[in-house]
Amino acid sequence: MPQQPNKAPQPKRKQSSTLASGIALLVAGAVLLAVNLGYRIPYLVWEYWPLALMAAGVLAMVFPSRHLSRSGGVWLLAVGAYAEISLHGHFGLGWGSAWPIFLIAAGLEMILDRRKGDDEA
Repeated sequence: MPQQPNKAPQPKRKQSSTLASGIALLVAGAVLLAVNLGYRIPYLVWEYWPLALMAAGVLAMVFPSRHLSRSGGVWLLAVGAYAEISLHGHFGLGWGSAWPIFLIAAGLEMILDRRKGDDEA
């Protein structure tokens, strides 16, 4: 019977906190629910809320923390870009045609995760 090589114990990966993501989803859901219930959102908030998501995403990518990882930043940036493009129709895209942004974000996340794995080795 062949012997199995001894495997060195793997260091535990730090789990990122979901606090920032949870708060962002809670606020976004509450605002969208208010709109659906007929409340008017101030123009500046409604027109520029995606920029807040994009800024948070860039900050998380540059300065990852225990609350938001680089890959979480990629997704915040992607959702913000999608919402911005969809709200304003940039490049002739709308809610139904801007979805390739999520494919770009998935690829970027894979690249960043690979880089992180290379740094640990």
